[in-house]
Amino acid sequence: MYCAWCGAPVASVSYEPCPRCGNPTNGAQRLAPQASGSSVVIIVVVVVLGVVVVGGILAAIAIPNVLTAAQRAKQKRTMADIRTIATAVEGYATEKNAYPKVQSFDDLGPLLVPTYIKSMPAHDGWEGPFRYACSKEEDGRCVGYIVASSGRDRTFEHADLGAYVSSPPGATTNFDCDLVYADGKFVEYPEGVQH
Repeated sequence: MYCAWCGAPVASVSYEPCPRCGNPTNGAQRLAPQASGSSVVIIVVVVVLGVVVVGGILAAIAIPNVLTAAQRAKQKRTMADIRTIATAVEGYATEKNAYPKVQSFDDLGPLLVPTYIKSMPAHDGWEGPFRYACSKEEDGRCVGYIVASSGRDRTFEHADLGAYVSSPPGATTNFDCDLVYADGKFVEYPEGVQH
């Protein structure tokens, strides 16, 4: 009797491996080696570690982007609210020939609601207060205005809003920076935003 694979003489033709080539002597396909219990555990551990590493890398990339997007959304909402307030102030000035001359943002609401704005936004995107001030006066009338938000840190960089108009800071890159709108345009605003 001979091995069907290599032709070497063998005692019997069966599934037993040939001593010379290692294939079954009857010509059948070679049987796949059986994995031992420890090799299965090693494979499972390697796969789980790979999944954990890939998940960690994705989290390291995604989490900062999600947090930045959330802050940017609050910033955009605040800017939209400031423009809405400024539009109402401009409407008031068109009719009264002067901007509202009030001591605080809270005093502004009764002059504008509901004629010029349906409702006043109470807070900016970070739940901080808005501020309003008359920036210029002529003959006892207010001829310039400022509407501002303190940004994420809820702290205004200047106690007097007029300081923003005298030396406008321009574009900023930090969510803590104030957002300031004066006389129809942003004087402190996020970098890259059309003002």
